[in-house]
Amino acid sequence: MGRAWRALRTIAALRIDRAQAEHRRTSLTERDAERALAAADTDLVEAADAWQRQMAERFDPALGAAYAAVLTRRADALAAATAAHQAAGQDTEAAAETARREQARADAVATQVDAAARLTRRHADERALMAIADRAALAWVRR
Repeated sequence: MGRAWRALRTIAALRIDRAQAEHRRTSLTERDAERALAAADTDLVEAADAWQRQMAERFDPALGAAYAAVLTRRADALAAATAAHQAAGQDTEAAAETARREQARADAVATQVDAAARLTRRHADERALMAIADRAALAWVRR
């Protein structure tokens, strides 16, 4: 197997490694986004409960406005966390698809390398047989 084929295999392996690393990175990002989404959801529920308690126990307009502002900010944070989680999920899927494509490309390169090696061996065998036949013919002629 020549240097070019080894280089192709090395390049294919490096591309697979890079795609798998990207997939791991996006998976971690997706997991972090999922945790942020859960935290934002919990914060929103807690803020809503506090606002409801304040409304039920003693209504203070200033405090009610503050709770409403907190509730709005936490709802916005939840929406942002949801969007980040969805984007991370899409990135993870794209990275997984890239890793699959790179693996398929590496398999194709390996198949080509094997075919080239078989062809080289076959040609070497044919040349060896021709050399043997030529020697036998030359020996027969010399008799």
